[in-house]
Amino acid sequence: MKKISIGRGRIVRYGLALALLFSACGNKTLIDETHPFENNTWLRFNPEIFKVQVNNTDISNCVALTLRYDTAIFQQSQLPLLVDFYIDSNELHNFAPVMRLRDSKGKLRGEMVGQYCTITDTIDARRTYNSPGLYTYRIKQRTSKYEIHGINSLTLKIVEN
Repeated sequence: MKKISIGRGRIVRYGLALALLFSACGNKTLIDETHPFENNTWLRFNPEIFKVQVNNTDISNCVALTLRYDTAIFQQSQLPLLVDFYIDSNELHNFAPVMRLRDSKGKLRGEMVGQYCTITDTIDARRTYNSPGLYTYRIKQRTSKYEIHGINSLTLKIVEN
């Protein structure tokens, strides 16, 4: 009888893959939408607009942003943002998250592919909505610069908890 050997690293990777698969089961995605930036430039006064249909107000939602940027051009350690969301302009909420692009030692966070880094941050882990309807998310960069270069795309993902 032939003995089959599986290395520790493979067991850990398979275990993590299964854990991610099972944790994603049952979670409904409200939006997973990517907006690319023309010429890899994000203008300060041009917010990215996302529309999200909310039907269930009894469940909290996880709101995450994914940023893809060119590390050879955009070399900041953080990116301050302003996020507004509202329904029919009657109910306005806003908050100002900061995406931390580097850890305390200056090392890039996120996944590198070539000179591009892709980082995902949860900006609101327990977002609830007061009423069902179509919500608008408006996301602006809050740097002191009119335009920031090297920003390739921004993704908004909202998943029911």
